[in-house]
Amino acid sequence: MANTIYEWNFSDSKNRGKLWYIIAISVVLWLAIWWIFTKQYWLSFIVFLIAWISFFIENNSSEIIEVNITELWVEIWDYFYDFSAISNFSFIYKWSNAILVRFNLNKKWIKKIDLKINNEICSDLKKILPNYTLEVKWWELTTSEKIINLLKL
Repeated sequence: MANTIYEWNFSDSKNRGKLWYIIAISVVLWLAIWWIFTKQYWLSFIVFLIAWISFFIENNSSEIIEVNITELWVEIWDYFYDFSAISNFSFIYKWSNAILVRFNLNKKWIKKIDLKINNEICSDLKKILPNYTLEVKWWELTTSEKIINLLKL
């Protein structure tokens, strides 16, 4: 087992109110009814399937995510990402506060991993991570990521 250099955890729960769920259910039902009236039954089935899978995944995921950085890899839950699989990392800020550390991976399906941090964790990671992988200095949230955060998706 590799020696743990740094560890932290964060909450990944989404604080959605009743209004968010009412709007989401209304949109799903509206789409399904529209596609039934236009005789596109398979689209109605797909929208219900996607809504059900999203709800299932959201309610069965862990709310606390544990991250361990060792000499050999980054461990997130029970998944290990070797430093050779991480092409680079960057810190993402919102105004003057660090909000994410983004690991860009060399994998085929998973291209990036975003982990929530704060300024204290950021300053600690700035001392540790450059010893193991390359840091990209300028990185911002994309427009779609900003919309996703705004809508709490």
